[in-house]
Formats: sequence, C-alpha cells, structure tokens
Amino acid sequence: MTIAETLQPAIAFLAAGLVAGVAARAIGVSVVVGYLIAGVLIGPFALGVVEENETTHILAELGVAFLLFDIGLHFSLKELRSSRKNMLSLAPAQILLCGAVFAGLARWAGCSWPVAAALGLSLALSSTAVVMRILADREKPGCPVGRAGTAVLVTQDVLAIFLLAFVGSLAASYDDLAMEMGRAAGLAFIGFVAALITGRFIVRPVFNLLARTRNEEAFTVLALLIVLAAGAATSMVGLSLTLGAFLAGMAIADTPYRNIIQTEVKPFRSLLLGLFFMSVGMSIDLSALKDAWPYIALVTAAIVIVKTVSTYAAARMNGWSVPGGTQLAFLLAQGSEFTLVIVAILGTAIPSPWRSTIVASVALSFIIAPFWFALGERLSRYLAKRRQETMPGTSITPRQAMGRVIVFGMTPAGRLAVDALRDFEIPYVALDLDPERFVAASSDGYDVVFGDSSDFRLMETVAGSNARAIVLGASRYDISVSLTDTVRERFPNLLRFVAAVNEADQLRHEKLGMKAHLSISEPYGVEMVTDLLQALDIPDEEITEWVREAAQRHGIETQDPEDEPDDEVVAA
Repeated sequence: MTIAETLQPAIAFLAAGLVAGVAARAIGVSVVVGYLIAGVLIGPFALGVVEENETTHILAELGVAFLLFDIGLHFSLKELRSSRKNMLSLAPAQILLCGAVFAGLARWAGCSWPVAAALGLSLALSSTAVVMRILADREKPGCPVGRAGTAVLVTQDVLAIFLLAFVGSLAASYDDLAMEMGRAAGLAFIGFVAALITGRFIVRPVFNLLARTRNEEAFTVLALLIVLAAGAATSMVGLSLTLGAFLAGMAIADTPYRNIIQTEVKPFRSLLLGLFFMSVGMSIDLSALKDAWPYIALVTAAIVIVKTVSTYAAARMNGWSVPGGTQLAFLLAQGSEFTLVIVAILGTAIPSPWRSTIVASVALSFIIAPFWFALGERLSRYLAKRRQETMPGTSITPRQAMGRVIVFGMTPAGRLAVDALRDFEIPYVALDLDPERFVAASSDGYDVVFGDSSDFRLMETVAGSNARAIVLGASRYDISVSLTDTVRERFPNLLRFVAAVNEADQLRHEKLGMKAHLSISEPYGVEMVTDLLQALDIPDEEITEWVREAAQRHGIETQDPEDEPDDEVVAA
C-alpha cells in the first residue's frame, strides 16, 4: 500500500468531518449526528469513498481514548466528595433501573445473557456531549439539575470503562468469563491506585518543571505522551486502551494543570472523536434500513421513554421533588456515544437486523434530545406552578428554621447563595414570593418554599428560632426599612445580607446596618456570597476554591490556584 493510499481514508475523514461539523452547527443539531451522517455517506454502503481498514480502526479507537482522557480529567477525589450523593446513590439507581429493562428487551430480541447485560447497561448510559451542550445552551450547568446530571454522566462514564473491559472479555468462554472479569477488575483497581500515586508524585513535579520553562507546546507534547503511554500500558496487560486514557486523565485531574491540559488536548479530542463517529456511520447499511424505519422509530421511542421513566423513578427514590426529578429525567433520556462503541465491539453477537437499528435509533435520540428536554422543562415548570398554587403561604416550622440561613428571593444572587450553602452543607431555607422565580427555581431542582419576606409572622417563625443569617437575593428597600427596628430589637445577632442593584441602593442598605454588596464580578452575586461564607466561619482557602469551581460551572474561564509557593502555572 502506497503512502497516498494509506492517507486517503484520513483525508476523506477530515474533509467529510469539516463539512459535517459546519453543517450541523448551522442547522442547530448535535455535531455527533452530523458526523454519523457523514460516515454513512462516505462509507461502503453509500458513496464508497472510504473502506474500513486498519487506518480507520486506529483513528476511531484514538477518538474514544481522547474522550475517556477528557472524562478522567473531571474525575478527581474532590469531585467525588462534593457530588457523592448523586454519584453513589442517584446514578447507580438510574443505571440499574434502565439497564434491567433494556437487558430484558435485548434478551427477548435473541441476545445471550452476557451480551444482553452489556447492551442493556450501555443503553442506560446518556450522551455526555449532548447533555453538556444542552446545559450550556440553557445556562443550567450550575443549578441542581445541571450538577446532578453532570455527576450522573461522570458515574456512567466510569461504568463505561468497566463495561468496555467486560465486552472485551466476552471473547472468552463463559466458563472463563468470571475469572476474566475478576482479573480485569483487579488490574483496573491497581490502575486507579497507580493513577492517583503517579499524579501526585510524578506528573505534578514534571508539570511544575515544564511550567518554569514557559513552553506551552511542551504541555501538549507531554499530554499526548501520557495518554498514549498509559493506553499502551493497559493494552499490554490485557485491558483496553481507553482505560489507560481514563487513568491518564485521573492522574492530572487533581493537579493545578488540569485546565491548560484540557485546552491543549481539546482539538485532538474533538477531531479524533469526530472520526470515530464517522467510522460508526460507515457501518450503517442504508439498504438494510430502508424498510426498518418503523422499527427505528419504535426503538428510539423505547430508549427515550424507558430512560425518562426510570430516571424519574431513581430521582424520586433519592428525594428529588416532582418538578426537579421531571426535568432531570428528560435531560438524560437520550442514548450514549458508548452504546455505539459497545455495539461496534459486540458485532455479530447482536442479531444482524437489530445492530443497525440500535445505531440508527441512538443517533435519532441525539437529534431529538434538545426538543425532548424543552418539553420536559415545560412540564416541570407546569408541575412547579401547580405546586405553588396548592402550597400555603409558608410551610416552615420553627424546628425547620433552627440554626439555618434564610434566603429570600431566588434571583441569580440568591441561587448562588443556596449553591454555596448546599456545597458547604450549611442548613438553609429558601423562599420566594415571585411566581416566575419560584416556578423556575423549583423546576431546576431547588428546594424552595413559597413565602413573603415582608410577612412579619414569617420573620418571627424563622428568625425567632435562632436563624444564623438572612440573605435577600432581591433588593426590597421598603421591606428592609420596615423590619429593621424589630430585627435589631428582637434578633440583635442576626446577620443580614443583600444583593444591591446599584451604588445608591448599596449605601442606603448599609445605613440600615445590613451587609450590602453590589456585584461587579462573575458569577453574579459572588461578592455577597463570599462575605456570607466568611461570616459563617468557612476558611478563606476553601472559599477561594469554591468560587473558582462555581465560576467554572457557570462557564467562566479561571486559572487553577497554585497550591505550592514555587509553582508557575502557564496561563491557558
């Protein structure tokens, strides 16, 4: 084979990927869908521009490896601690409920039990790329629904690592399957431990040394070296290349260099992952599907509906409200990129007609995901509005309010205050009288009570039970004036914070003895929340770290703090 013949698939992939990416963005659908369609068109069952060969397989596997590397960059011990309830309770419940239903359907369709289990669990997973795009477009990454959805996705992605190992071991006989899986699990555990140790004692010092050289290209080279070397190492011991890539990401996740590595590697990940999706599209035989559209529609409906119902049940089992659980369920209802990977690996183990049908159905679920989420968002708001209409003026008891922070007004500043209180596990009660804000906050997963800060009976119920502080997310100067004398007399130790709308509003609230803050930084209200946390005796270094993480959740570029005095972090 000549060099030109070797490069021809890569050239065709790049050209098709460029057109597909631009076209998908232009018409507002997921780029994953664009890549799949491009793969179909250039594949052997359509125009025949590219034939499957070793080059296409290598490019496809590298795409998955870089996706897993990026996922590993988000999987740190700190993330596990902050999202432990969602990652250790909500996510497993969602995976098991969805996986059990899909495994049963796969078994009914003629798959063996091991294959049905693998396929069922893969269908329980959701698309990281699609969900993160929806959350970013709707500006919801920082709300409870967005944060829970992200935590569930990370857990699913970790499961996908082991699922890939399981699928790879299916080549062994069923008598040896348990032994093979035990061996894979043991080696994976050793790999996790090794990644943590390597990240702390090898990767971090090497990056510190490179940072002093101020050579940004060196970061790119080292990141690529780590991904490929880790992937090769796990392949040599009989595990997948993708597991090594994930462990490489984990090794960097807790270092101050995570953001710059993400920036440097992102072009490679996006490019190679696009090539993987095109290789999947190449395997779709359009002639075999031309009479299968009713089945594709049926399978797509089954995927979306089963996942919506099962995720809602898992959310309710974990204490979510009806509106919040509804929106979360609709958010995670599509298929996953990993399903396409699993189907490709299982190959003929899945009955032929179902193979292409599942791939086409997962791709279709990507297309309808934004519209399905919009429907779920409307439904959750309707349910929240019904809840508001049937809720009494206040349902807070003195026992509930004892020792808590009271947040009036779920404005952006009020939401940020609630986020901080949740993250530091400080008891709080959130109230709002504005119907629109109450409905929006409830549907986004916040636990909100319908109540009025101007109702003095409510103030007595709350503050009279030894509340620690009151936060006014919405400036109401007339109410602040009317309550100031009574608060000073009856609750002299009660701290009062307010998000001012302008400098004049700030000054007049300060004259009332309130801690008024005019937000000039992002995310909005961060100055007030920082002061609140300091007043509640949270250490400054923890506050600084929280502010950085909150900014990242809101899509604001930040630089990781230097946790060693002599570190010189290269600006991303």
